[in-house]
Order: sequence, then C-alpha cells, then structure tokens
Amino acid sequence: MEKWQDKALLEIKKKMRIVDGRNISAEDYPEKRDCYPKLYKYITEHNPDYNGKICALYGLRRTGKTVMMNQCISELPPEEKEKSVYILCKETCDMLEMEQVLDELYEKGKRLFFIDEVTLIEDLQVYGNVFSDYYRTMGAKIVIAGTDSFGIYMAKTDILYDRTILIHTSQIPYAEFKRICKKDLDTYIEYGGTLTNTTYKNNQNANEYLNTAIVENILHGLEGREEKRKHATVLTELYDRNELVSVIQKMINRFSYEITMKAINRSYKSAPLYATYQTDKSKYQGKLKIMFINDATKSALGIKNNDDMQTVVTQEDLEMIKKYLRFLDLYITIPTFQSLKRGGGRDLEILQQPGMIYAHATELLHQLEQDNVWNNTCEIEDKTIFMQRTDQFVKGILLENIILSETYKCYQEIDRKRFYVSQLSVGPVDDLPDAEADLIIVDMEKKESYLFEIKHSDQVVDKQTRHLRNEDFINYISENFAPVKKCCVIYNGQPTRNGAIDYLNAEKFLMCIHEMDLSKRENLDKLFQTDEIEKEINPETKSKKKKAKKNNICLSR
Repeated sequence: MEKWQDKALLEIKKKMRIVDGRNISAEDYPEKRDCYPKLYKYITEHNPDYNGKICALYGLRRTGKTVMMNQCISELPPEEKEKSVYILCKETCDMLEMEQVLDELYEKGKRLFFIDEVTLIEDLQVYGNVFSDYYRTMGAKIVIAGTDSFGIYMAKTDILYDRTILIHTSQIPYAEFKRICKKDLDTYIEYGGTLTNTTYKNNQNANEYLNTAIVENILHGLEGREEKRKHATVLTELYDRNELVSVIQKMINRFSYEITMKAINRSYKSAPLYATYQTDKSKYQGKLKIMFINDATKSALGIKNNDDMQTVVTQEDLEMIKKYLRFLDLYITIPTFQSLKRGGGRDLEILQQPGMIYAHATELLHQLEQDNVWNNTCEIEDKTIFMQRTDQFVKGILLENIILSETYKCYQEIDRKRFYVSQLSVGPVDDLPDAEADLIIVDMEKKESYLFEIKHSDQVVDKQTRHLRNEDFINYISENFAPVKKCCVIYNGQPTRNGAIDYLNAEKFLMCIHEMDLSKRENLDKLFQTDEIEKEINPETKSKKKKAKKNNICLSR
C-alpha cells in the first residue's frame, strides 16, 4: 500500500474506535437480555438462513445494544474471538471509508465485525447492502447497532430488505427488568422502559431522553428519504422551530394526562378533600379540573398551544409521526370489542415506557400542588393525603397497562387466532350492566373466559371484586364472549382465595407470563400455577384486612 494511502486510512480510522476482540471483556455485565441468544446463534452457527444476511440490533437508547455486542465477543471460543473486532463510529463517515477499514481488517484475518453507532455512516441507507452483498460472500459476519435505531429500521425496509436479521431491544418486560436490574415491580412502574433508573428519574431527564432517543432518532432516520421529502415542510420546520418536541410531547403526554386525570378524579372524590370542596360548591365546584389544565403545566412539559405554534400540523402529519413511534416499539395498539359476535369498542393504545408516563404524571401533580387556588383552599394534611392517594392511583393504572400489554403480546405469540386478550367496559345503556374487567382472556378454542381485576394494593377488600360478582356482567360475558370459567384479582399481596375469587400476586403473574413456552400452545391454567392458593380467607381475617385498609391512606386501586 502506498504511503499516501496509509496516511489516508489512518485519518479515516481516527473517526472510529477499533478494538480487537481479544481485548473485549463484559465481566461487569453478567446478566443478558432475553434476545441475546439470537445474536450469539447468528455469530456462532452455520445456518443457511443466515446466508447473505447481516444482524441488526434495533432499539431505543439504553436498552443494552452495545453491552450485548461486548458480551457476545467476550463469550466466543478463543479461535473465533481472535477473528472478531469491535468498531465504534465516533464521527460521521461514508460507506467507502468504512469499506477501506473493513478490507484492512479482513486482510488481517478478521471475519466477525461488530459495528456500533453504524448510523453515523451517512450513506448507510444507500449503500448498506455492501455489508450483506460483499462481505457476507467473503465469509464474514456483520452485526450493526446504533443510537439512531430508526435509521437502521428504515434501511431494513429498503436497501437491506430481506438481508437483515432484526433483533428488537426497545421493549423490556418486567421479568427481564427484574432479572437484570434486580429491582421490584414499583421500581419498574417508576423507571421502567430502559435498563437504568436515571432515564426517567425526573421530568427533565425524561424530556432529554425523549428528544435524543426519539425525536432526533426519527429525524436522522428520515434524512434523504422519500418520506422526509414528502413531509419535509412539516417535519423539518417543526424541528428547526423547536416545535417537533412539543408535538411528540403532546402525543405522548396524552397517555400520562389521561392517566393522571383519572387518578385525580378518583382521589378527589375520597374524603376529606372532597368534603372541603363541597362546603361551598358555588366557589369550588370544578376548580380542580380547571386549575389542573394550566399554562404552567404545559410549560413544564414543553407543550405549546396550537395558537402558539408557527407550523400547522395536519391529522395526516400526526398519523405519520404516530407510525414512526410505532416503528420504535414505543407503544402498541390492542383491539377491544363489546362482543366477539358483533365487534365494536375503542382500540387501546398503550405506551410501553411506564417510566416516561410516571415522570410526566409526577410533573403534572407537582404543578397542581403549586397552584394558588389549591394552596388557598386545602389544608396541608388534606393535600398530603390527596397526593399520596393520587400517586397510588397512577401506579395502579400503570400496573393495569403493564399486565395487559405483556399478557396480550404473550398470547398473540402463542396463538393469535385462538386467544382474545383485551379490556372490557360495558353499560349502563341498552340494558347492559355497568361493569368492567381490567383484563379479559378468552380461549376461543375451549370456549372459556377469564376475568381479572388489577389492583395496586396488598389488601383483600370485597369492593375490589364488585364487577366480578355482578351476575348480569358475568351473563353478558358468557353470552357475548364465552362462559366464564374463573374470576381473579391481580394485586401486590400473597396468592389467596376470597370465596369464589382467586387473588394472584402481580409480580408472580408477570413472571409466569414471561416464562410461558411460546413454542407450545399453552393453556390458560398455566397462569394459576404461579403459587399454591392459600387457604380461603375466613370472616375474621376479612375484618382485619378491612380495618387495615381503612387506616391506610393509600387506598387500593
């Protein structure tokens, strides 16, 4: 190689951090993501299905992509480890420059390439097929990952179509979070979504993550693409005017806003705060809702009113942004029906980042706490009780979402035609009972329905089961879905039975869902094998539970 070529290559390599696989260690990260075996299998097995394909780790920041690469390299047999190399793109480069580096490493015997921050290759979406078409024919295996995971996804749908084994990392179920982070269910509710408890530590951190991991991710992935050109006027202007964050914040905040408002209304109706407002209805009626939706709240969340926006955002633009958020595995849509025979019902959209919602909800409550009307009408003790109850209600709704989404995805993978998983709310119209189920699972093959209430509480209270004991509701389920085989409450206490109602521990339920063998057509009975149900509660025990609940300010949700 000519000296000038050596010098040019040296300058290119300054844009990268290149580490020989023999110098890679992952001792500080003993726990592995559930998707890790798929990566290791790709690297170590000679499978015809891998021919002509690269492996792409795709997901939001702080979901373990870089760690998985290092773990895979460190676990390779010595002879394979010698052939491996980790490449971190530190600066923008192009595919030609990357080719020069890979060619040199190939000549030195490297065959296993792990390329991190690959989306810094500015023409990846144009020439990304070089990885699969050229190097794969030379017996190399290539793994790519990047902070801008959306760019990887877009390349996969275009230039790398049918040439990529895609490994998703964004969604981290509770069981996996617990195993890796050694944290409990409440911690998952408060910080869940990434593998660090700093991402959603407060609203500022949540907003920074939203901007870097989601907003900039989308914009970078669209650069040079037809979708960008088509929506350039809107997306580019929104970003340049610092309004795109506001639009996406508003879309995401809708989840936390609805949850928080529901929690506030429930807590507001419980004494003693409600009684305070009832003393003078003309003065205070409706004040809570009015002062909650204020400029201070929107300012804290970075949300602009439509009148303050310089850019007009159409419904089409919003649907496009929503599609991109779905690409990033940020949320899922769960169909709901009033009846399997007649359909109907509003589909549920669940954000799969509980920590983001909780950070937003906490900020909303903080703004409410600072409101002048609030401070002038409420006693400190009343405010404290109210805020504690509202926080528990928020956690209760998030727990519902977590259990519903994980159960839905599990049974979709087992057999989506056999199992129907959703929520159900009916009445009180057209002679329908006024009742709901936080979770309904229907086994359409066996013609059996299972109903669940979900409570963020460790107390057994009869009120928790009022819908499950509603005969009209049970008859409605039997007629419109399938005969009801079992009714359960999922809560934070120990497994037990109260009359005909089984109480299941929430953490154990989620662990059971996660451990189901998706290669088999698991029966629903598996869910009730989390632990042996304790002896049925006797009246005396019930009385004690009620008394304990009465003295507990964090009422069950």
